[in-house]
Amino acid sequence: MQRRSNQGVRKAGGETRQDIWEKRRIAKIQKEKQKRMQSYRRYGSGKRKHSTMGVRSCLLAAGALAILGSTIAISFAMHGKAAAVIGGFGILAVVCAIRGLIAAIKGTRERDRNYITCKIGFGANVLLLAGLFIIFVGGF
Repeated sequence: MQRRSNQGVRKAGGETRQDIWEKRRIAKIQKEKQKRMQSYRRYGSGKRKHSTMGVRSCLLAAGALAILGSTIAISFAMHGKAAAVIGGFGILAVVCAIRGLIAAIKGTRERDRNYITCKIGFGANVLLLAGLFIIFVGGF
């Protein structure tokens, strides 16, 4: 007794099982392709992550601002008699601002990212550098 395969058997709609499987396979491939296109975010409108270097730039700007604030507080508390400590913290703030500026520039090179943190970090670090330059040159 020979067993018959059901592959050629037609359903009520006039399609064979092979036709149904082929349609499902094609639909699955199209769904995966659409998902891939959205994950690339090049064609799709998927949500973009923030640039990691941009976030680092913002954190370095916040750190430089905190250092600058602490130098002002220490100088005020010591009545201007802590020149070496203030100078060291000032140079540390300049280094943080320069590193933040470099991180913001590198962050704009990351692909498929949200660059708003790079722009904010760049602006904040430029303003901090300008303020520190004025403080150092002006002698305030």
